[in-house]
Amino acid sequence: MEDAQVLLPKVAWPARGGKEIIYRASSPRDPDYLDKIDTEIEDLATDGTGSQLPGMFGIIGVLVATSAVSQPRAEQLCALFQPAVAWIEKWLALFYVPSLVMLPLSLRSLSGSEMARIMGVNVIGVFLTLLVTAQIAISVRNLVRTQLEETTPPKQSFPFNRNHYIGWGALLLTTFLGLAASGGSLLTQLSVPFLLASTVCGYLGGTSLPSKARAVFHPVIVTAACANIGALLQGWVTGIGYDESLRSYLTKTAGAWGAGDWLMSLLGVVILSFGFKIFGQRRLMKRHAPEIFGSVILSAAFSLLSTAFMCRAAGLSPAIARGTTPRSVTIALALPIATALDAPHTMTAFSVVLSGLIGANFSQLVLTKLGYKDPIARGLACAGSAHGLGTAALAASESEAVPFAALAYALMGITSTLLVALPPFRSLILMITG
Repeated sequence: MEDAQVLLPKVAWPARGGKEIIYRASSPRDPDYLDKIDTEIEDLATDGTGSQLPGMFGIIGVLVATSAVSQPRAEQLCALFQPAVAWIEKWLALFYVPSLVMLPLSLRSLSGSEMARIMGVNVIGVFLTLLVTAQIAISVRNLVRTQLEETTPPKQSFPFNRNHYIGWGALLLTTFLGLAASGGSLLTQLSVPFLLASTVCGYLGGTSLPSKARAVFHPVIVTAACANIGALLQGWVTGIGYDESLRSYLTKTAGAWGAGDWLMSLLGVVILSFGFKIFGQRRLMKRHAPEIFGSVILSAAFSLLSTAFMCRAAGLSPAIARGTTPRSVTIALALPIATALDAPHTMTAFSVVLSGLIGANFSQLVLTKLGYKDPIARGLACAGSAHGLGTAALAASESEAVPFAALAYALMGITSTLLVALPPFRSLILMITG
């Protein structure tokens, strides 16, 4: 809590005046309103991800302060953490897959009509956010007329090597044989490593598919499917059944953790890594600040509110509507937003990945058909509508747009989190969704 109190006023709002604007515009008669905002942000930042959001601002603050004193030292500090940041980016999908793995249990209560409406909201929402973000970016670009400089796309992570496949494959095989031979007596000892290996092997296999196959069988989907197959096999050889086996995968309790709990515990470091990502793109942010921040702020607000309205219009229940609302936010920050909205995490994860897959496959085509050629607008729009999956899709063919997308999907998540932390904005979403 102390970190949030110290860092947020100094980093999230560089000057006290920013908070005064919020105070005067939102609640001029409530002298405690600024403290309430601080409290809400603290609570949101510590919901499910520890104190990583203020920690991320702290990383940015330290790097900015260091660069002001010595730019080489700031670069050395970034280089020191670069291997860790690269490792996080390489394994990122694994950290949010557990919520998708649990979908078979969560979606059983939904009717076919509800599923169709949820998918309809996501499809329409992706393209609405895509076009609104692109148009905002173009409008701001026409006003400021900042020339686009040549940029360096983010470095691609190294592919997995044979040691990854051999090591995780061996763990998968030995733990499965142990479960089968023991008849369930070693379930407590072997369940976590077996289901963890099932998940990781699914990810390794999914990322190894040819690019055309990945367009249909996305690595995230393959990973979730393999984890479910692992749960099915574990339930079969031990006699506990598929449902009970799957429930042990993600317990969300303070007691014994499942494989999914261990993976999701790493989501917090993803948020911290955004600090290095944002600092690394500071020159780009400074040069194109109007386009980037104008698009990100308006796009984040539009996406949250329009999705809430569409869910209400579609007649979805409040819980489903609130879970769907942060669909355009990267999963590391979408889940804390879901917690703040008292929404089911599985529905949020489903909507985030569904929106990402739709955007990754169709966003570039739609923008091209409608004549949006500006790299900045394309990068911001793809990231704003489809977060990290949209950014990854750009990397293969549009190197000029990638730096803007890589920056925008992190800023989109941060902005959405801060918006939901504001009591009036969150109350508005809760009112819209019922």
